Parts: sequence; C-alpha cells; structure tokens
Amino acid sequence: MNILTKQQIDGIERILVIKMSAMGDIAMSIPTITAIKTALPHVSIAWVVRHGLSDLLVGNPSIDNLIVAPRGLAALKAVGPEIRRFRPNIVLDMQGLSVSSLLGLYSGAKLRYTWETSREISGIISRAVIPTPDETNAVECLLNFARILGVTQLPSHAPSYLTDNPELNSHVEGLLDGIRAPIVGMHIGASIANKSWPAARWVELIQLLSAAGLQAVLFGANAEREAEGQILAQVGTAARSLVGKTTPRQLAAAIAKCGVFVGGDTGATHIAALVRTPVVALMGPTPPAKVAPYGPTNEVIYLNLACSPCFRHPTCGGRYMCMSDIDAERVFRSCTAKLAAVR
Repeated sequence: MNILTKQQIDGIERILVIKMSAMGDIAMSIPTITAIKTALPHVSIAWVVRHGLSDLLVGNPSIDNLIVAPRGLAALKAVGPEIRRFRPNIVLDMQGLSVSSLLGLYSGAKLRYTWETSREISGIISRAVIPTPDETNAVECLLNFARILGVTQLPSHAPSYLTDNPELNSHVEGLLDGIRAPIVGMHIGASIANKSWPAARWVELIQLLSAAGLQAVLFGANAEREAEGQILAQVGTAARSLVGKTTPRQLAAAIAKCGVFVGGDTGATHIAALVRTPVVALMGPTPPAKVAPYGPTNEVIYLNLACSPCFRHPTCGGRYMCMSDIDAERVFRSCTAKLAAVR
C-alpha cells in the first residue's frame, strides 16, 4: 500500500488512533499499534477509546496518550479539545463511523484514513482507502492501517503489560488460588443471544473435563449471571466462577494463566488470542474467515449451516442451531488436544 511517500512518513511525529469499541475489536487492534510503535518509536501515539472499555489499554507502552470518550456525539465536546491540543499529523480511524470521523476532522490533521467499507459519513470526511477483504482475518485487515506507514510486521509476542504485570498477576493468582493446572477457561456468554452456546452445553463440557481431571474457570460480565447460576447448580466444584469479578486487564491476565480457552465470538475470546492462550472458538452467526481468533494455535468449530452467517438477523426463530448443535464432546476433544500440544 503506497499511500504515503517516505518523506511524508518521515515527517509524522504524532498519530491519532480512533478505535472506540467494542472490546474484541480493541483487542484485535492492539497488535497493529504495537507494530507501529515498534517500527516508529519516536512517534507519539494517542488512542481514543470509549469510557468503560479503556481499562484494557491502561499501561500499554505503545500508547502515549489515552483519551477516554463518552458514547455518541457527546464525545466531540468531551474530548475534542484534548484531541486538538495533541495536534496529530495523521488520523487512523479504525472505527469508521460518524463520531470517529468527526473527531478526526476536529483534530486538524490533514491526513485522515479509514476503511474503504466505511459507514455513515466517515468515508466523506476521511479517505476511505483501507482494504478489508472478506476472507481476511480482522487482525490482518487492521494491519493495513500500519502498512500505509510502511509497517508490515505484526508482533510475535503477547503484550507484556497484560501478561507480565506483577500487580495484575498477583491479583489473578489470588482469584485462581487452589485451581489445578492446566486450567480450562471459558466465557459463557455473548453480546447477542445467537452467539451464545446454551448453558446445558457448558454443563456437558465441564462434566467431561471434570471426569478427565480438569477444572474449568468461568468468565463473563454481570449479564452472564443467569447462565452462571444454571451452570454452577449442576457442576458444583467442577468449575470456579469469576463472572463479574474481573476488569478487562484482570480478565486478560487470568486468561493468560489458562492452558486453553473456550468461547464464542466475544471480546474475551479475542483477548485470549491476544495473550496467546490457545483458543477453541465456537462460531455460528459470524464468519470465521473474518472474525476468528487470530493465531496458529487457535481452532474454530463452525457448523457452516445454510443460514450462516446471519449476524444480528437470525432466520431460525430463536433456535440458534448454529450454536446449540455444536457437540460438547467435540469441544472437549479439541480442548484436550490443545492441552496435549503444549505439554
């Protein structure tokens, strides 16, 4: 991608990154920012992120200025002046929506880039030139923002600020105290119903793991409390629940302690890939080619039904067979294979 000349790249001192949500998208964007900072260490990077999601980025050494914005148009008034003071030479609008494009415009930067598939008014305000091929993983697509700066190599390691932070590790070791290794981590919910694996299936998987001498740890937000209750009522001490007990950074540090991680197309699953824990991803309404957890140690179980992918518009009348028909025994076999591979 020869969008910028070497002279233009050499003149860049400050980069404004706008990726405000969601948690999984933020996790998938971190490697690109790490790559840019590694290749251009003299450049100052500011990242605009939405309030409530910023914790995952706290302490990231690639970010010089973390700008936390409220949802919607309120962000313009709340963080516009701070963005203006930062005086970026270039804006990388990884969100590609109206608010993000307006924030980029307000920054005063003449160089503003976003996705070629940009939505709302972002393609009018910024140059919509960043390719996002359908069959290319989102992490590789995000790297295209770095490629316009001449950066082509993703990092080969997990972000140490999440995996090697003494304070975080001490906290999560307390949460995991007494659990036998290797730990099987699992995120038991999803942002929308058709991305979720039924509680009964989680119960079956945990029982299979328990019979094999393996203990599960449940992760999730407060929205997963109902599923948590249904699962724990049937599995007892075969699983420990950390549902609602971790911040995003604590979640990342805890998942990094797991031998394998199971989840749907959720933020936690992409965090697991970010910290290089082997993942068994259960996917149905979203296309694996695009949003599978990134990395060679990860596996996707996808039934490839005729109605998939349906995204947010299922046609199955709430049956969600693309997820409910994924067999627990199959997931169990994938988990034990992953654990065997790393021993």
